[in-house]
Amino acid sequence: MSNTENKFKSYLLSKCTIGYGIINGLINAGIFYLMEKSTPDAMFGGMDIIKDLTFNTFLLGFLLALIVMPLTAKDLEKGKFSSQEGVHKFEKYLPNHLFVFSIIVGLVTCALTIVLSAIIVFLFNIAPLTVTQMMIFKGTICAVCGAVAGYLCIIKVAYRK
Repeated sequence: MSNTENKFKSYLLSKCTIGYGIINGLINAGIFYLMEKSTPDAMFGGMDIIKDLTFNTFLLGFLLALIVMPLTAKDLEKGKFSSQEGVHKFEKYLPNHLFVFSIIVGLVTCALTIVLSAIIVFLFNIAPLTVTQMMIFKGTICAVCGAVAGYLCIIKVAYRK
């Protein structure tokens, strides 16, 4: 593996795991807590969980794409990673127009949320959730979706010709 490829993989791992994953999850969990702290006895049923997360992660993916694309392009210009050779299996299906791309990323994170949440909530029968449990669950799902949104943005910039 070349140094250029290592640099890109390191950039991708760092940004997706920490920046767009963990930090994003913590921010979303914190916002949820601040919004719900006045009702500490609230309970969230299965469909409430999925509805809340679906809208939230669509918005998360959409906004992240609008923000991350220009930042990633600047990082490429600064040499934090190099443009990648070849064709990426996902990048070739992603539109080039930023607004349309952002909608697609929002839809991908939304679909991922519906699938993950439905499996966890209904298959493992975890509902209803308390405010604290929902905060942790929401933070975790948002971290996963943020990492996926970040990944799509970075590969779009890195493999663009």
